[in-house]
Parts: sequence; structure tokens; C-alpha cells
Amino acid sequence: MVFHLDVLLYCALLVLVLWRSLCWWHWYDVKLESLNYISLLYLLMHVFLVCEVFEMVFAFISDVKNPGQPEIDSRTFLWVKIAMWITPLVMLVIMLLTWFQSRSHIHKIWRHQSELQHDRALQIIALPAVYGLMAMSSLAQLYQLANQAPVADAVAAGASTADAAGSLAQDRSVNYARYETVFMVADLYEAWALYQFGSLTLEVLEATLKSRWSDEWNKKRESDHEVKLSYGAVSQLMWLGTAMFVVVCVIQAGWSLWQWNFGSATSNFEGYASDLRQFRFAGLLASGAAIYNVNVVEHAYSSILGSYSPLLKFVSVKLLVFFSFWQKGALTLAQEVGILQLSELQIELMHSTFLVYECLLSALLHRWAWQAEEPWYEILTDSESKPLKNEGSEESVAACC
Repeated sequence: MVFHLDVLLYCALLVLVLWRSLCWWHWYDVKLESLNYISLLYLLMHVFLVCEVFEMVFAFISDVKNPGQPEIDSRTFLWVKIAMWITPLVMLVIMLLTWFQSRSHIHKIWRHQSELQHDRALQIIALPAVYGLMAMSSLAQLYQLANQAPVADAVAAGASTADAAGSLAQDRSVNYARYETVFMVADLYEAWALYQFGSLTLEVLEATLKSRWSDEWNKKRESDHEVKLSYGAVSQLMWLGTAMFVVVCVIQAGWSLWQWNFGSATSNFEGYASDLRQFRFAGLLASGAAIYNVNVVEHAYSSILGSYSPLLKFVSVKLLVFFSFWQKGALTLAQEVGILQLSELQIELMHSTFLVYECLLSALLHRWAWQAEEPWYEILTDSESKPLKNEGSEESVAACC
């Protein structure tokens, strides 16, 4: 039984983005209490979680019926295996943490208090739940892969040792590539969360600068004009970097899913892998530019942003990307130098298992980083930010929403 959550969640995210753009939190004058896009997202994630739990149960039953699998039944790997079994409970905790925190922001939206900014915060808060769900999906697929017949069973069935080993290695290479599409969808939502964080940071920064420039003495300062120009340039660069990151992730995940479900990825795996490397290079450049631009704004204007606590919020958003991109490489390096005596499949299982627990850590960090009662909400308007303007001049500095 194979449940491809990546395809379903990718399509669901595109539909929810469209739904948000059409009606947001109201349909004309009707308040969407249960049909707003955030409630629908969590409803879908709970349904998907139930499906993934069934996948884990089926893999567990297969594991019990076929004991002695060398890669998952070894004594040194037992603690990872126990951690794997607990991941459904961990995911339930993540879902509850993010949902109950989201409710406090939803109540603010219903009261028409900084609606746009609370809406952006909601999308960021959902990141650990979405990423954790995708990590659990990859874990379920890998757990089933680990329960497949080893080389010895294939030899007993009549295949030569070389053929059996080659077939198993090829199957696993294809399955590893297939399950990586799960993380492409997760990276897509992470890119979207980073875009929302960048937009929210610019809105807070613009509102703070406006409040400072409201004083007549400050308006006459020559440095104000330079600050406005620098703000306009930096905001455009950050918007471009984060937007391009989202576009690249959408195309990369969509292309990969199409190739696996309707294209020739299985029959022409080498061609697929060659094309995928180009997407990964583009994604690496886009993500690097986006992270760098957001980091520049956070450092350059940290003293002005004040109660917004940009560093804590930046860490909460980028924590999962750090683990996703660097953790697997660190585990592989430890394996190559002999620190970890693990197979490639065990490394993959460990990486996916750790990510679920790291999503729990991220969800807990969000509890402090993205509270609904923070003073910086008071300086924001509920509408889209307007360009900053120089007093007494028609020239404006473009600001990104």
C-alpha cells in the first residue's frame, strides 16, 4: 500500500492559495469561521496524518511478521526504531500546538485587529505541522522499504547474488529519489513561510519608520532621506529574493511530481536525475539569495524593529531549513569517516525521524516567537502597506507588501 501524500498536499496547497485570494476570511459579508483556508488546511493535515498513521501501522505489522531485517533490527539501531514508533504521537502534539496557537491569531482577525499581519503569522505558525507531516510521510515510505526482502531472500528464490544485490540497490536508489519529492513539497511551504516572514518584517519596519518620521524635527533631518532610499532598495531586493525562492520551489516540486506520476522518471531514472540536478542548483541559488536578503534586513534594522524580535522570528522560520539541508549531510559525513556504522537506508530513516522531533522543537519555539499579543501589532494597519513618501515631495520609495 503506497500513499503519496506529496501529490495530494501539493495540489491542496495550490487550491488553498487560490481560496485565500478569492475570499480570504470572509465571503462577501459572511464570516468563514469553518471554511477559511487555515481551518481547511488543518483539517486536511489531520486527515493526512490519519492516513500516514495507517501507513506506519502497516509497516510495523510487516516488520513484526518478518523479523530479522538486518538494517532495522540491529541492536545499535533499536533506539532510532523506538523513536520512529513514537513519531505519530509527536505529530499529534505538533498539530495541537500549532492549531491552538493559531486560534489566538484567528480571534484577532475576527476582531479586525491587524488582520493582514495575523494572517501572515498564521501561515508561518503552520510550518512545523506541514514540514513534520511530510517528514513522517517519508519515514513511512522508508520503513516499508526497509521491510522488503533482503539480498539473501532473493538468492534463496533463485536469483544470483550479484543480480539480487544490483536489483535491490537500483530499487532503493529509485525509492530514495521518489521519497525526496516529499521534502520538495515541504521546502515549497517553507519558502512560502519565508516569503510571508519577509513581507511581515517589511510591513513592521515601514510602520515603525513612519511613526518615527511623524515628528517634525525628524522630518528635517538630512539622513532621513537616505534611510528612506536605502529602505526602498533593500525591501525590493528582499521581496525579489523570497518571491523567486517560492517560484523555483513551485516549479521544482511540480515538475518532479509530474515526472513520477505521469512522466518517465521510473523508466528513465538517469535522465530524471540529470534534470533534477539543474533544479537543485537553481533552488540552491534562490534559497541562498532569499535567506541572505532576509538576514541583511534583520541585521541592518534590528535596532529599529525593537519589540518585533526579528532574530527570534528568523531563527524560528529557518530552523527547519537548517536541519533539512545540513543534517543529512552531517550524518552521511559521519558515516563515511566511520563515526556512525550505519547503512544508507539507516541514515535516511534517522534523518526523517529526527526531522519530526525537530518540527516539535520548532513548534515550541513558535509559541514564544509568534504570540498574538505583541506590542508591534499596534503600529500596523489592517490594510496592505503603502509606499513611504517624503514630506513635501511627490517622490515615493517603493515598498513591498
